[in-house]
Amino acid sequence: MGSQIDDINSKAPELELLPDASSGTLVLTHPTDKEKRRTWTRNHREWGGPLSLEKYLEREPYLTTIPLARDGGITHWILSTTTSPEPDQKQQQRPVLASCETIRKRVLVARPGSGAEGGGGGAVVKEATGYGIGSVYTYQEFRGRSYAARMLRELGETLRTWPKSGAPASGADMDGKRGEDVVCSALWSDIGKVFYAKKGWVPFPSVHASFPPLPPTSTSTSGGRAQVPLEPITYANLASFTSLDESLLRRRLARTAARTRRPAFAFAPDHDALRWHLFRESCIASLVHGGSADPSAWAAETAAKGVAAGPESRRVWAVWARNYVKAPPDRGDDSDEAEAARGKNALYILRLVVEGYDEDAPLEGQDGAREGEKEEMAAAFRAVVDAARAEAAAWGLGRVDLWNPTPLVRGLLARCGAEGLPHEWVEREGESIPSLMWYGAGEVVGEVDWVASEKYCWC
Repeated sequence: MGSQIDDINSKAPELELLPDASSGTLVLTHPTDKEKRRTWTRNHREWGGPLSLEKYLEREPYLTTIPLARDGGITHWILSTTTSPEPDQKQQQRPVLASCETIRKRVLVARPGSGAEGGGGGAVVKEATGYGIGSVYTYQEFRGRSYAARMLRELGETLRTWPKSGAPASGADMDGKRGEDVVCSALWSDIGKVFYAKKGWVPFPSVHASFPPLPPTSTSTSGGRAQVPLEPITYANLASFTSLDESLLRRRLARTAARTRRPAFAFAPDHDALRWHLFRESCIASLVHGGSADPSAWAAETAAKGVAAGPESRRVWAVWARNYVKAPPDRGDDSDEAEAARGKNALYILRLVVEGYDEDAPLEGQDGAREGEKEEMAAAFRAVVDAARAEAAAWGLGRVDLWNPTPLVRGLLARCGAEGLPHEWVEREGESIPSLMWYGAGEVVGEVDWVASEKYCWC
C-alpha cells in the first residue's frame, strides 16, 4: 500500500532537523487527500478494530460523506512545518507531526435571564455551534516531542472562531460557513483525565450502567411481568423522535439554568447527530460481516434502531448502535477467546428519553406522579432496556452500556432491582472521558452544566 500513500519522489524529513514543539515555525493546517490516507494507514492499528487495513481505508473516506460530517461538517487538521503540501527543494514531503479531526455540531445553550426574556423561570435557550474533536494521533517516530500538545493548544484557540470568513486553507474540507457563536469544543479522552485537562478540556462525569445481553431463554414477560408493547424506531420515523427530543431537551435546559442560575448546554440530539452514529455503525457492521461501505446495501433498512414503550406523552424510548472492537466470533463458538471478544463488543444506548417527567428529579420526587404511573414508567423502561439487551444478544455483543443516567433513570433502575434488570455501575477513569473547553464570554467551564452527556454526543 505504501506506493499508493506516499509521494514517490519525496522523502520524510530527518528527525534531527525537525523544530521543537514550541517553535514559531510550526503551523496548524489541513492535510491533502494523500496525507489523510497516509495517516489513516498509520492509525489503523489504534482505531481499526476488527477491520483489515483495506476495509479501514474504505471506511474512513466514506465517513466523511454521512450526515453531520458531509457538507463541510468535518475538518481534518495536522500540525506541520508549512501550509504548502508541495515537497521542498530537497524533495522532502512536509511532516505530519500530529493530526486530528473536528465535527461541527449544533449546541443548545440556556442562560439565566430576566423573566421577560423567556420561559423556564427566566432562562433563555439559544442555538450555538460546538465542535467534537476526535482521532488525535501522532506518528510513532514523532512521539515524545509534545507535538500533539502543541496542535491541541493551537486547535483550541482556532475553533473559537472557526471557520473564519474568506477562503479556507488548502486541504480544508469545509464549506466556508462562518462559525457564529461557537461556545465549546469537546473530546472523549482515551488516555485518562489529566492530559487533556492540562490543555483546557475539563473532564466531566463518566459513569455508565452496563447491562448483560438477554439470555436466550429469557423474555420480557418472565417472572410474571405483563408484556409491554414496543414501537420500533427506524430510519422512517427517527426524525419525529429527534424533533420531539429536542423540544423536551430545550425545556429541560431552561429548567436547569433557571434552577442553578448558571449556563446549561447540550449537544442537540437532532436527526443528523443520531444518523451519524447509525450510518457509521451500519457501515462498520457491513464491513465486519463481509459487506462494503456502500450504503445502498443497508441505508434504507427497516431494522429497528431503537424502541419506544409506554402511553403517548409518557413514553420511554431509546436509540442504540453496535460497536465492534473485536471481530465477532461465530455464534456456536463458546471458547474463552470467543467470550473475551464478545465482552469487548457492545451495544451503546445513544440516547434515552423519558417523556412527560422531570429527568433531573428522582423518581420519588416527580410532582403529580401517582404510584401507578411510576410502576408504568418502570415497566416501560425495563421493556426498552430488555429490547436493547435482546438486540445485543442477537448480534453477539457482550453488553449494553448507558452513559450518565439521569436521576430519574437511576430511580427507575432502583425500582426494577438487580433481579428485574441486572446491571453494574462503571466509573470510567481511562477511556471515553467527556472533556469540555468552554468559549462563552465571561463564563468558565467549571460553572457550566453539561446536560444529556450521553453516547450520542461522542465522536
